[in-house]
Amino acid sequence: MAKKLDIRIMDLDAGRLMVAEGVVKIAVRKTGKKAHVTMMADNLGIARQGLMDRVPLIVIDGKIVSESKAILLPDVVKLLEGLE
Repeated sequence: MAKKLDIRIMDLDAGRLMVAEGVVKIAVRKTGKKAHVTMMADNLGIARQGLMDRVPLIVIDGKIVSESKAILLPDVVKLLEGLE
């Protein structure tokens, strides 16, 4: 049985974050992966982790896989296909 991925999207801009969530969910469906997708727009939380200058971020199972660039569907599909 395939492991369920823990995907977290972090950004300071709530609007951009919501768009990114949709993109990631579509990519998950397209690749047939199982995933729990969460969003984080908490400025203080992101700052405490030292990630302010690296947003938007995609973190999969605790590892940063995309940072400081737009979250686009082809890129996310490629990231997910490259896992395991």
